[in-house]
Amino acid sequence: MRVEIPLLLVILLLSNFVSASSVFTVEEGELWVDCNNCSIEISKNDAILANGSNYALDVDQGQIELESYGGEDYILVLPDEENWPNQRPSPMQQSDHLNIPTQILCPCELGLSLEGRITSDQPDIIHIDTVNESTHYKIDLMASSDDLLISVFAQNLTNEWLIESFEISTPVRYQSTSTSLFVQHDAVTSEENRIFLQLETQSPRSFYSMNLSKFDTHSIHELTQPNGFVEGFGPQVISIPFNHTQEARIIGSDAIISQQLFVQENSMSNPILHQAGQSIIWAMPSTIQLELSVVTNQSWIIEYQIIDHGDGLEKIEAPAMLPQTNQTDNQSWPLLPLEKTQVSGELSLPIMDYVDVYRIETSGWDESIHLFQVVIEGDVRNLEATIWDMNQDLWIPLDSTNASFSMKSITISSQLGLGTHFLRIQLPNGSDSLPQEWGGNASVYAYTLDIYYELVDEGEEPWFPPNQEAVTWGERVRWILGIGMLLPAILLAWNLRIQRNQAAEILENKERIKWVKQRIQEVGAKQASKDLEKSLSGLALLEWEDAILSWGEPMLRHMTEGIDIAAWALDEQLTDDDSWPLLVGIKVGTDNWEIAGMRFEAPEGEPWEIKSVKPRLLSRDDEIFLDQLSAESRTFVQVNISGSAAMVSVHISGMVNEVPMAAKPSNAINRFQEEE
Repeated sequence: MRVEIPLLLVILLLSNFVSASSVFTVEEGELWVDCNNCSIEISKNDAILANGSNYALDVDQGQIELESYGGEDYILVLPDEENWPNQRPSPMQQSDHLNIPTQILCPCELGLSLEGRITSDQPDIIHIDTVNESTHYKIDLMASSDDLLISVFAQNLTNEWLIESFEISTPVRYQSTSTSLFVQHDAVTSEENRIFLQLETQSPRSFYSMNLSKFDTHSIHELTQPNGFVEGFGPQVISIPFNHTQEARIIGSDAIISQQLFVQENSMSNPILHQAGQSIIWAMPSTIQLELSVVTNQSWIIEYQIIDHGDGLEKIEAPAMLPQTNQTDNQSWPLLPLEKTQVSGELSLPIMDYVDVYRIETSGWDESIHLFQVVIEGDVRNLEATIWDMNQDLWIPLDSTNASFSMKSITISSQLGLGTHFLRIQLPNGSDSLPQEWGGNASVYAYTLDIYYELVDEGEEPWFPPNQEAVTWGERVRWILGIGMLLPAILLAWNLRIQRNQAAEILENKERIKWVKQRIQEVGAKQASKDLEKSLSGLALLEWEDAILSWGEPMLRHMTEGIDIAAWALDEQLTDDDSWPLLVGIKVGTDNWEIAGMRFEAPEGEPWEIKSVKPRLLSRDDEIFLDQLSAESRTFVQVNISGSAAMVSVHISGMVNEVPMAAKPSNAINRFQEEE
């Protein structure tokens, strides 16, 4: 795909100086310069070729020097070697198109620059796009030296038709008389349409410079900010979260807007048109979203603001009546907090709201006294307030207190009992001030509530007998928690019993190496390996000498006051990867060994590599990390090593009383000792 093949190269320069010069290498041909409120001088080899603000000039190949006076922008169109086609291709003929970036909402990008030179008998034909949906284009004609006829054509596989045509009869001066043209291509089907731009002139020749933009007008654009500016082009749909307590104000708009409200999820209100300028949109009950459809084929800008008219801390619309019974769900009535705080609300007559009822919840002893006071300020000169002290069983007011405006506010106080009570704020005879239709022109009374509360405890503190269901579940939970806490101890005791039984079995069966071979023959190598792993924990419970006797004469033994090491080679049938299984026992003396490690060294040949360790310990290459070996402890480790060496020696090292210590037997185990 070809991005752009300009006939002429347009250069836009900005100068902040009284005079600025530049040097250009040009091809032979005709150039054009257009400058607004400035003068351009072109010279070559110190010879002045031309001077002025708008002119064309024939130049030879080589370098030219341009100097501007006046410090304003100017356009310079230089000759180039490429040419646009002079005829539109047939619908079946192959043609490459430009790559125009698609824009959605603004600030808009620059788009694609097009420039060139045409003659009366050689127009420019530019394949600008291939689309399969309705598309809007904007053509900004920056400058032209003479008249232009701009035509936009569309083609499918069989037909061609004219979309739009614009005739520019007079030259367009750069930054003085720039012209914006708008093209709307309506796709009838989903087939691809090729869009062509055709530029013609009746003059002998005409230079031009333009910017081409493409806009997506098919998506719904969701806005999350409660206020701001939105810019765009062509018909767009803007979606804004909107609920029944809110008002949308279109502060400024230069386009016609069609308004629709989403009520619930599957219902939509009828569209309402708003002319350019200012508009006010009030939400309806159960509204969840506002959609604004911009009705224009030109660029536009909208400034909007979402205003919340909700009542109370919850910002919901306070009902106008009391709950019908004491069993009614009263969560729709805004709750007034008893701690000292300020709450705001409004009586919005445009949405038929001239009464707000708030909920008051008191708690404490049965005979306690609840002193409640509210100071109402704001636009309250015409408002009245009432507090109802409710009978919680009969659900009728035991007492009511009324107050009206006095000294810049409404102050109302009441002594309440235990339970739920209500505060009403209303505009007397408010129904007479309502508009004829929803969202009509009417007053909004905004107010704030400053709440003061005092609790006086009287009588005896109530005692409530426990609920029988709570007692039953309390007993069940105690049993469940008790059993849950005992389970780990039971499992530990069971595990110790199994280990003791294993130790007793090991003590009875001497020559465990022969036992291993026998188990391999009876149950197979895999099960025999598992049985051996289980018996390792039992070995640690035996006395050291008894454990050694159970395995027979060690093939490697090293005894000192600080540590005793014994090792045996096991039957290689225990492994399935040709590794060599070994069993190593360690008996620690009267001191702890810290940061202990065990290494398997090859006296001759390549080093050994540890394949597996049981129980699981950290290992690397030929070393095992034992961590801490406690005083008088007994540890047995079964390890599989791999390598080609014939012998292995065991080396144990660590820190004893913060002093490095090592133990290494003087002899080694021969892997082929039994065969010899």
